[in-house]
Amino acid sequence: MTAIRIVAIPTKVANSVRETMRSPFHDFPAHGEVATDDAPCRLCLRTFIAGKDRRILFTYDRFTGVESLPQPGPIYVHAEPCERYAEQNGFPEELRGSPRTVEAYGRGRCLLAQEHVSNGKFEPVIENFFASPQVDYLQVNSTTAGCFTFRIERAID
Repeated sequence: MTAIRIVAIPTKVANSVRETMRSPFHDFPAHGEVATDDAPCRLCLRTFIAGKDRRILFTYDRFTGVESLPQPGPIYVHAEPCERYAEQNGFPEELRGSPRTVEAYGRGRCLLAQEHVSNGKFEPVIENFFASPQVDYLQVNSTTAGCFTFRIERAID
């Protein structure tokens, strides 16, 4: 199997939003609330505990650092500091039970393919997409809400 990196949002982005309650995208306001569902934090990739965890909703450009053309959308992070998901840990186990859409992109934010995964078997999809030399990276999104969850890249040896 192709060695991969799971790329959550940068820690400095989450910390800045927590400190300022402003989005890194156009300085839009952020919103804090008690979690009402088990959506994942986009930094640690753990799911929120509904009714218990506090989270912050803000606008994030999922192509930051990868492409120049933005595509902003809503994401959540824990209101309290959490540790960024380790890139070498493979697909996050907590997210296997929720439907995700994996999108394969080439340079220039060119969408080459997408597949909805609802059975938790992400590795065959990832392997199939990365078999194509035209695919530079993958974006993983919530299939139900459509929002960005994390990026997948080929690991550099």
